[in-house]
Amino acid sequence: MDTLKGKICEVLKVGAALNVPQIIYPPTYTGDYTVTPSNNTQILETSEYYMLDNITINPIPNNYGLITWDGAVLTVS
Repeated sequence: MDTLKGKICEVLKVGAALNVPQIIYPPTYTGDYTVTPSNNTQILETSEYYMLDNITINPIPNNYGLITWDGAVLTVS
């Protein structure tokens, strides 16, 4: 048993001597994952974060209005 313990200690010392890099994960994103279109620019600060889920973009709301252009007049209804 002491021989096995000595061998394990030797292996651990070799690993430390080789300076094996540690895996460093980026922080987890904690913001919104769902976006609904609006008049304002919306930025989800996801750069350099680990995402746990997909981002969902909702459809344009029915009461958002209809914009039409006839070549001369812009109409919002």
